[in-house]
Amino acid sequence: MRRTRPRLRSSAQQQTDEQLLVLHQAIAEKLLANPQLAAPLLEKLELRYQTGLIKHWGYIRWYSMLTQLDDANLFRKALLEDSDSMRRLRRKTLLTGILNEEERQHLHDHMLT
Repeated sequence: MRRTRPRLRSSAQQQTDEQLLVLHQAIAEKLLANPQLAAPLLEKLELRYQTGLIKHWGYIRWYSMLTQLDDANLFRKALLEDSDSMRRLRRKTLLTGILNEEERQHLHDHMLT
């Protein structure tokens, strides 16, 4: 396994990553409260993988997380992990469509304050 150095991120990238983390925290809570939402996500993941839109490592990470919804702590820890690889996955998230516009706007308003 190759080791990589943590990448230096600009302040704009750091801010984006912080905003995405807040969004993913809300998504995690909604998925944990409604685990039936995971089935369409697994289908979307399969489609992305079969069409080459996601690499194998990303496929494995997302699949592992989505199949761990029965263990809330493990799911949260994996999804919200502070690592280069998870920041990259959150930037190109599979978890679109989980939050409705009102929920997204509410989070956006709180991030500005």
